[in-house]
Amino acid sequence: MARGRRAVVIGGGISGLTTAVVLAGHYERVTVVERDRLPDGPGFRGGVPQSRHLHALMGGGQRALDGLLPGFTEELYEAGAVPLRTTYDHLWLSPVGWCSRFDPPSHVVLSATRELVEWVVRRRALRLPNVDIREDTQVQGLVQGPGGEVAGVRIDGEAFSADLAVDASGRRSRTPQWLMALGYDEPERTRVDSRPGYASRFYAMPADFADEWRVISIQPGPGQPLRGGALVPVEGGRWLVSLYGYLDDHPPTDEEGFLAFAASLRHPVLHDTIENARPVGPIHGFRHMANERHHYEALPRWPEGFLVVGDAACAVNPVYAQGMSMAAMTARRLADVVGDEDCATIQKEIAAGNERAWQVATGADLAYLGNGDEVDEEARRTGEYMQRLLELAMVDAEVNKTFFDVMMMLAEPDVLSSPELVARVAQGPARP
Repeated sequence: MARGRRAVVIGGGISGLTTAVVLAGHYERVTVVERDRLPDGPGFRGGVPQSRHLHALMGGGQRALDGLLPGFTEELYEAGAVPLRTTYDHLWLSPVGWCSRFDPPSHVVLSATRELVEWVVRRRALRLPNVDIREDTQVQGLVQGPGGEVAGVRIDGEAFSADLAVDASGRRSRTPQWLMALGYDEPERTRVDSRPGYASRFYAMPADFADEWRVISIQPGPGQPLRGGALVPVEGGRWLVSLYGYLDDHPPTDEEGFLAFAASLRHPVLHDTIENARPVGPIHGFRHMANERHHYEALPRWPEGFLVVGDAACAVNPVYAQGMSMAAMTARRLADVVGDEDCATIQKEIAAGNERAWQVATGADLAYLGNGDEVDEEARRTGEYMQRLLELAMVDAEVNKTFFDVMMMLAEPDVLSSPELVARVAQGPARP
């Protein structure tokens, strides 16, 4: 993958845009092909139906975006993003109880809609002189070169030549079919579906609102094992409220049903906050939330000149708020290997980078599904340890910081099993 003349990226979402930013340093021209007509500013588009629901940019994703687009955080704040101090700004009812509001906070993250984040990323990407977007355009397939490599994409029946094509088209990707049409094997797919569903709505934040908290999160737990909800402040003086339920226990999208679902959570604080708040727009539902992974890295043959990134390769349940950060962190990883490795090796690197988020999401969802098998002793001990660790993280500021370092994708999960932390968990909290 020496410096080439042209690269093409299929999909103009956060994954596609951040990939284009990376490739702009390696190709004379990078063209992003997007099937939607793009809004002039932050706005909804049909290709991202989940954008109306709760999103979070984890610390690892924010760090990756600042590395790819210096000054990104400042630009997002200027566009209206809200700073959130963890856990000082949170009313968080976790599965094991309420979390203490630690002061000083251990982390500061920004809160904004998915639409605002994508717009700021797109605006920055298009400032690069060699990046352009062809919107309202559908890619119909891949073009094969004489050696079996991918030599571009097919648009409107014509070949669009490129030295590298990257599929960042999300869950609707047609790469499995495209590869088989070129004579490659169909990749294996893993799907874990706890059958969750969202319903979300914006509310106007009251002008005289004076409570110290900014975020409410009520997670499933004892007494209400399938339902949860969250409220976060976003740009424009609004609250974004997302309710969710597992195993087809989905929140309704009518006024009465939405509020009744909120009232059924483990604590009434979220319902009581929005009961008399002024809605801004309708209630939107979303159901396509299964964890899906195409194992491209395991194919015996992989075409040179082609990569698959983002949800097109590995899509996780959005309840766990990892998607935007996964996209940015994958692009950051690409920046370290593009130009030095062949595409088969890079595809394996992409898969390895997705592993942590995949394990977090599927591990949590499998707990809802169960399989009727007897849990082995090691899994039982791990579950008990994580339960005690979470209980300690609710009352111990240092343990809470370590826990959030992992949840925000700033540290690897193995820090949660370090000898020092294991000993601390065994000792238990210093106070009730």
